[in-house]
Amino acid sequence: MKKILIVSALTLGLASPVAFAQHDHHSGEKDTSLGSPGDPGEVSRTIEITMVDNRFKPSEIKVKQGETVKFLLNNTGKKKHEMMIGTPEDIDKHNKMMKKFPDMEHPDEPNMVSVAPGKTAELVWHFTEAGTVDFACPLPGHFKGMNFPGMKGTIEVETK
Repeated sequence: MKKILIVSALTLGLASPVAFAQHDHHSGEKDTSLGSPGDPGEVSRTIEITMVDNRFKPSEIKVKQGETVKFLLNNTGKKKHEMMIGTPEDIDKHNKMMKKFPDMEHPDEPNMVSVAPGKTAELVWHFTEAGTVDFACPLPGHFKGMNFPGMKGTIEVETK
């Protein structure tokens, strides 16, 4: 009986990140309002973001519709941080999942990157529609806090 429960728990734990990575809504269609993974060969500019413990600098970014941006993420903090591009609902959902599985890795999620302390990483993203796109660090205790606004920001995608 214990073996069945352990196998079931492991199966659910491994399936959850895969289901989340699809970014599908109830209709079964992908949400393209966030954009899509960008082609590194088509990057129009690089935006440097510093990840300090529990905040992004800058936390407000402006890009143009149709632009492919490389985010160069420099973690100057003492903790591991992540940058996840998503809807507020997706980010909140992933934050809750990270609370249950804090050591979970997600190397196959193109809208997210993990950065160890003192390291640099990059995320290339193509912005397809005008509007506001959110980003955050969904790690437990980073996204929302009691005495700080949380490690999150917005990307304003301006019309061409």
